[in-house]
Amino acid sequence: MSDEKKDAERLFAEAYEMPSGMARHEALERAARAADATDHLPLGVSCRIQLIRSCYDLDRYDLMLAPFAWCMAAEQRDPTSFDDYDRHTFDWAHKWVPGGLRRDPRFSLAQIESVIIQLATRYQQHGYSMQPIHGARADQAFHVGDAEAFAEHFGRYLATESGPMSDCAACVVEEQVTHLVNQGRHAEAVAHAQPVLGSDQGCATQPQGILTAVLPALLETGDLAGAASAHLTAYRLIKDDTTTGYLNEHLEFCAVTGNIARGIEILQRNLHRVHGSVSPSAEMQFAISASVLLSRIAPDFAFDVPLTGAVPTADLLDQLRARALALASAFDARNASTACTSRTLESLARKDSVHVELAVPVAAPVFAPEPVESGDPVEIAQGMVEAYDAGDFVTGRRLLESLPSDMDALLPQELAAQTSIRRMISGNAEFDYPLFEAELDRLSPDLACRYRARVSVWLPDGLAIARTCLESATSDTTKTLAALALVELLDAHHDHAAASSMLDLAFSLDVPSLRMRVLVDRAEHLARQQDLDAATTLVSQVLSTSAAPPSVWFDAQRILLRLQTVTGQVKSAMTTGQSFASSFTGAAGAEALFLWSLAIEELEQEAEHLGPLRTTVAASRVHLTPVHTVKSCHILGAGYLRSERFVEAAEILEEALRLVPADQEDLALQVTFRLGQVCRRLGEFPSAERHLRTSLSLLSPDDHPRRAFTQDALANVLHRAGDGATAASVYAAAARDWETASEVAEAVSSWIEAAGVLPAEEEAATHAALAEASRLLPGVTDTSAQQRHTAEIAAIRAFMHGRAGDFASAMKENRTAESLAAALADRPWQVFLVTRGARLLLDASDPEGAEAEARRAASLLPDDSTQTGDVLSILSEALKQQHKAAGTDPLVRSLTAALSH
Repeated sequence: MSDEKKDAERLFAEAYEMPSGMARHEALERAARAADATDHLPLGVSCRIQLIRSCYDLDRYDLMLAPFAWCMAAEQRDPTSFDDYDRHTFDWAHKWVPGGLRRDPRFSLAQIESVIIQLATRYQQHGYSMQPIHGARADQAFHVGDAEAFAEHFGRYLATESGPMSDCAACVVEEQVTHLVNQGRHAEAVAHAQPVLGSDQGCATQPQGILTAVLPALLETGDLAGAASAHLTAYRLIKDDTTTGYLNEHLEFCAVTGNIARGIEILQRNLHRVHGSVSPSAEMQFAISASVLLSRIAPDFAFDVPLTGAVPTADLLDQLRARALALASAFDARNASTACTSRTLESLARKDSVHVELAVPVAAPVFAPEPVESGDPVEIAQGMVEAYDAGDFVTGRRLLESLPSDMDALLPQELAAQTSIRRMISGNAEFDYPLFEAELDRLSPDLACRYRARVSVWLPDGLAIARTCLESATSDTTKTLAALALVELLDAHHDHAAASSMLDLAFSLDVPSLRMRVLVDRAEHLARQQDLDAATTLVSQVLSTSAAPPSVWFDAQRILLRLQTVTGQVKSAMTTGQSFASSFTGAAGAEALFLWSLAIEELEQEAEHLGPLRTTVAASRVHLTPVHTVKSCHILGAGYLRSERFVEAAEILEEALRLVPADQEDLALQVTFRLGQVCRRLGEFPSAERHLRTSLSLLSPDDHPRRAFTQDALANVLHRAGDGATAASVYAAAARDWETASEVAEAVSSWIEAAGVLPAEEEAATHAALAEASRLLPGVTDTSAQQRHTAEIAAIRAFMHGRAGDFASAMKENRTAESLAAALADRPWQVFLVTRGARLLLDASDPEGAEAEARRAASLLPDDSTQTGDVLSILSEALKQQHKAAGTDPLVRSLTAALSH
C-alpha cells in the first residue's frame, strides 16, 4: 500500500474516533477526498458511509444526498468495494432518506416519492421485509393529511412481519404507539406499549422513545401515576441530549399538567433550539411545544436566549408561535394541503389536563401561607401577645405574621419590643442577640426576665442566664417559666435531681395558665431519664383533657410520638403521627408533619408513608427552613428508594442537593451519598462516581468507618463502569480504613473485592490483595463469614490457576470453594463452582471428568434455576468432545425441556 493511501486511512481513523458534530463531519470529508485522490475505493466507501451516518446524527439530510449518490455510483462501479458492515449500513440508511426529505419543505413530494420507490425496489431485490416501506408511506400520508392512505399503509405496517432492515422491536412499537396516539386510539396505544416497557431492549433510544410516545395516551386514559413515571424516566434519559425531538412532548406535558416550574427549567436548558435547529420540522415542533408552555407563564418572565439575550415570555411566545405557523404554512404549500397548519393550531390551543404530581412535591393548598389579619396594628399586636401568653401559638403566629416590621414604629414601646422579640423567637426573623437584649431594655424587668428565660435554652451560657432570671423574677409566671427552662438545661447537663427540684418549684407555684405546661415538661423530664412508662402515662393524661392550650397539646403529641418511636411501637407511632399532623395547619402543621417524618424514617416506614412524606416536603417549602426542606426531601428519597422508584429518588435528592445551605456539610454528605447510590442503581455511573467522590471529600480523614463504606460504594461504581484497576485501588483504600476502624470482616471483604475486579494481567496485584485478605481472615470472629471469605479467596485463586494453565491447582482450589459453599448451604454458588470445575476439566482435555462434574452440577440444580442453561451447555460440550450423542442423552433432554419452560 502506498504512503498516500496509508495517510488517507490515518485521516479516516482519526475522524472516525472524533465525537459527533460538524468538526467530525468535516474531518470525514477530508478523509474522503484523500481516499478519492489515491483511488482507494473501499476507503472512499467507508468514508461516505460514515458521512451518511454523520448527517443523520446532525439531522442534516440536505448534506446526506451527496454521499448517498456517491455510494450508489460506487456500488454500480464495484459492489465488492463494500464490506459487510458498509453494505448493511447503506441498506439501512435508505430508510432515513424519505423521512429526512419529508421534514424539509424545500424537497418536493415527487422527490420524496422517488426515494420511497427506490427504497422499496432495493428491499425487494434483497428479499427484505416491506415493513419499513409501509411505515414510510404511513408517515408520508399522515404528514400530508391523507387519512385514507394513512389507514391503508398503517394497517399494512402493523400486519407485516419485521425483517433485517426493520427497526428494533421496541422502536417498531414506538412508531406504532405514535400512530395510535395520532389517531386518538389512546387505550390501544397504552396496551401496545406496556409489554415492552418492562424489559431492557438494548437500544440507545429506548425506553425513552416509547415512554415519550405513550405520554399523551396515559394522560387521556387517566393513568396519572404512569404518566408521571413515564415523564420522569424518559426525560432523565434525554435531558443531556441537545438535539433529540423527544424533548417536545415533555415540554407540553409539563405545560398541561400544572408542572410549569419544571417546564421552565427544561426550556431554559434548551433555549439554543430557538435559533439553532437545522431541520425545519424539528424547529417547527420545538416552536409549537415551547409555545404551549410559554402561554402558561407570566408574560414578563425573561428567558436568556442565546444570540439574543433576555427576552420576555410574551415576546418569545409571539416569535415562536409565528415561526411555527410560518413553517406549517411552508409544509402545507409543498403538500398542497392544510394538515400541518391545522395540527399546529390544534396543538397551540391544547387544554390543561388534570394536575400530575411528580417526584418533587409542590405546596399543598392546606399549607399555603395563612391569610393575614387586617385592622388596627395595636389591637393585632395586643391580641398576638395575649394569644402567645395563653399558649395559643397558632393564633399568635398568625397575628404576628399580620404585622409588617415597618409598622412597629406605630406601636407603643413595650408592645413594639414584644412584637420584635416574638419575631425572633418564632423564627419569622433571624435571632439577633444584641437586638434581642436592646428590645428587652424596653420592657419591665420581670417581663424581660420572662423572655430571657424562654431563649436561655438556646444559648451557650443558658444555665447561668436561667438561674439569674429565676432569682430576679417577681411574678409567679416568670418564676415558673424560668424554673421550666432550668429543667431542660439541667437535664442537658445530666443533673436530673436538680431538674426535679425545679419541677417541684414550678408545681408549687401553681400558676393556673401553666399547669398543663408543667405536666408536659415533667413528662419530658421523665423521658430524658428513660422512665418511659411514667412519661407515657403523664403525657396521655394531658392529651385526655380538652383544657390543654395548643402549645401544650402540640408538645404532648410530640413527646408521645417520640416515646412510641424509641420503643419501636410502629403502629401506635404512625397513628399518633397522623393525628398530630392533622391537628394543626400552617407552620405548626408543617412542624408536626416534619416530626412525624423523622419518626417514619427512624422506624423505616418510608415506603409505606410516601403520601405524608410528600406533604411534608410541600409544607416545609412554605413554612419551615431550607434545612427542614432538605431533610424532608432526603427522607422522601429513602421512601422512593425502598419502593424501588429510583428515578423519583434521584429527582427528589437532586432537589435536596440544590437546597442544602453552604454551612450544612454533614447534611450535604448524607444527601450526596444517597444520590450517588441511587445513580448507581440507575446505571448513571459518571454521576454516581461524581457524587460519591464528593461525599468522600466531605468526610474527615479520621472518619475511617464512613470513609471505608463510601469507598466500597465508589469502587463498585468504578467496576461497573469498566474501570477495574481504579476500582481495585479504591477497594484497597476501603480495606485499610476498615482495618483501622477494627472492622476486620469488612476489611477482608474489601480486599477480596479488590482481587476480584483487577484486570487479568494484574496477577501480582491480585495475589497481593488475596494475601492481605488471608492475613486478616483469622480475625473474623463470625464462623459463617469466615467460611464465606475463605471460599471466595479459593474461588479467585482457582480462576487464576486455570487462566495460567495449572489445572490441577485450579481444581484443588475450586473443590475447596465448593465444599465451603455446600457447608454454607449456598446452592446457586455451589452449582456455579461445580460447573466451573467442569469447564476447567474441559480446558485440561478431560471431557470425561467434565461430563461427570456437569452431571453433578445438574443434580444440584434447584427448581426454576437460572443456571440450567450453563449446565446444559457444558454437559453438551463434554459429550461432544467424547463423540457421544448429546441429543439422545436423557439428562440433556431433561435440561433442555426445563430450559424451554
